[in-house]
Amino acid sequence: MASRIGRLIRRALAEPPRPPLPGASLEPGLRRRWVGFFLPGAFVFLWLLTFAVGFNWQTVGVDARIYYHGSAAWLAGENPWATGALLNGRVFTYAGLPPTAILLAPLTFLPEEAFVWLWLALSLAAAIAVVRALRLPVVWVAYPPLLYGVIAANPHVVLLALLVAGGTWGGGLASVIKIVAIPPLVGERRWRALLLGAAAIGASMLLLPGLWTSFLNQAGTVQSTINAESGGGLSAWGNPGVFLATAVSLAVLALLDMRASAWLVVPALFPTTQYYYAMFALPIDPFLAGAMAFPVPLMAPLATIGYTAIRVGLVAWRRSGRARRPGREILGRSDEGPQPESSDRG
Repeated sequence: MASRIGRLIRRALAEPPRPPLPGASLEPGLRRRWVGFFLPGAFVFLWLLTFAVGFNWQTVGVDARIYYHGSAAWLAGENPWATGALLNGRVFTYAGLPPTAILLAPLTFLPEEAFVWLWLALSLAAAIAVVRALRLPVVWVAYPPLLYGVIAANPHVVLLALLVAGGTWGGGLASVIKIVAIPPLVGERRWRALLLGAAAIGASMLLLPGLWTSFLNQAGTVQSTINAESGGGLSAWGNPGVFLATAVSLAVLALLDMRASAWLVVPALFPTTQYYYAMFALPIDPFLAGAMAFPVPLMAPLATIGYTAIRVGLVAWRRSGRARRPGREILGRSDEGPQPESSDRG
């Protein structure tokens, strides 16, 4: 009986094989042209245009400063959620959960400037790790939401690297850094990583209940503040009609591809979604990620709805019997069964 229970537990915690690479199912020539040249070329052009028009250099490292001040305030016995950093004369406040403040606290023994430059370097290394793990050309580091996260030194870049290249321990650490890591972990059925993250968060509640009590007492204020500072965010949150349509599309997509749906929940629906959250589309589809690179409100949910419509249309076409013709096949991944491993995984 004990051995049977053990087998059941191991089977339940077994993680699935690595998913298909984004764009791996495209015809090689098409993938080479679009993923290797046209899309990254557009990203580089967008950055050149941004620098030509005028780049706000105050954004460099600003998020690292926010997280530094939050953790330093907690160590000093002060309120982390009353701190922040200046950007264009405005204070942008710390809004991380208690585990994030705890996790970064040891690094606040460094001088602030050293912490900022360390996090900038770590963010750049993480961005390179992301594109390498996804087997995208290295020029995809210029993907605007990803590179913007690097420039601001936001932990989201490190979080994504941990999700796609960090294994079980990396996934668990990612869920401690930010709770937005949880939906992708659920979608990929990485239960051991989720258990590690839950254990770490639970331990922080047991060991530091005062910090959690302080956060919960002002959670509403924190949410209102970050909502005001982000202008409501770029997701469908706060727009009932678009939110409902996006939620329905994600539910439909989950029937076809639970993994893709889970990765898109955060950029499409999460409250106060920031621009760099669009990088969660990178592990799903390069064209979807490219669509989400436009920094305009509702782009992520509308792109999600469009992506779902295309996936549903492809399934309907295949099932109609017209998908295969003599000497040719439809390009794109199959939605009707497990995908073969890509030959360029190495």
